Amino acid sequence: MFHCIVIDDENLARERITSFVEQQSNWLIDGQAGEYKEAESLLLKHRPDVCFMDINIIGGSGIELAGKLAKSLDCHWVFTTASSDYALQAFDIEATDYLLKPFENSRLAAVLQKVEKLKSSTVKTCKNILAVKSVGAVEFVNVQDIIWIKGSANYVELHCENRMLLHRETLSKLETQLDSQQFIRVHRSAMVNVDKINSLSSELGRFSLLHLNNGDEVKIGQGHKASLFEALGVDS
Repeated sequence: MFHCIVIDDENLARERITSFVEQQSNWLIDGQAGEYKEAESLLLKHRPDVCFMDINIIGGSGIELAGKLAKSLDCHWVFTTASSDYALQAFDIEATDYLLKPFENSRLAAVLQKVEKLKSSTVKTCKNILAVKSVGAVEFVNVQDIIWIKGSANYVELHCENRMLLHRETLSKLETQLDSQQFIRVHRSAMVNVDKINSLSSELGRFSLLHLNNGDEVKIGQGHKASLFEALGVDS
C-alpha cells in the first residue's frame, strides 16, 4: 500500500487530489492540510510515500517546508502550483514532478505510477556494521551495540554501553544507512536506538526527555515528537 499527503491552502484543490488518489487501488490518503505547521506535523507523523505540495501555503512556503524535511523523509515531492517560477527550486531538492495548475487527472495518474515504479525498484540495504576509523586502525562496530548517535558537523558520536566513538560521517547521511525502524531521529542533532530507551520524562506536562539504558539523557526535539511517539506507541 502506498501513502499520500496533500498540502494546499485551497480546500477545493485538496479535495480534488484527495478524491482522485482515494479512487486508485493500493493508495491511501493519510491526511491533508493548508497550513505550514499542520503540514509539517502530518508529514513527520505519517512519513508518506508522496506529498502533493502547493508552493504558497498558509504561514509559509511549500518549497521551504519540503527542503527542510527532504533529508529526514523518504518522500516523493510533487509540487502543484499555478506558477512556473519555482520549478528550478523544486528540482534543486529533487522533486519527483512539478504540476502546473490547472492539470488533468491523467497527470495525477502518471505521477502515482511513477512513484509506484520508483518505490518498487528501490530496496534499501541497511548497515549492520560500521567501519570506524581511528589513527592507525579501523574498528568494526555492530549497530546493535549503539545506544544513541549525536551529530557534530561532519562527524557523529556513537554512544555505546561504556564508551563513545567518533565516526567521520554526517548524521543525515548515517540516518539513510540505518534501519529506520530501529534508529529514530529525535532531535536535529540526535538519533536513538529504540531498543535502548528506558523511559520518558516530562517537563511542564509534556514529554521532552528520553532516558537511555546507559544512563544518558537525550532531549526530544519538538518537530520529531510525532514520529517518535508513534513508533513508541505513546500518546503525546
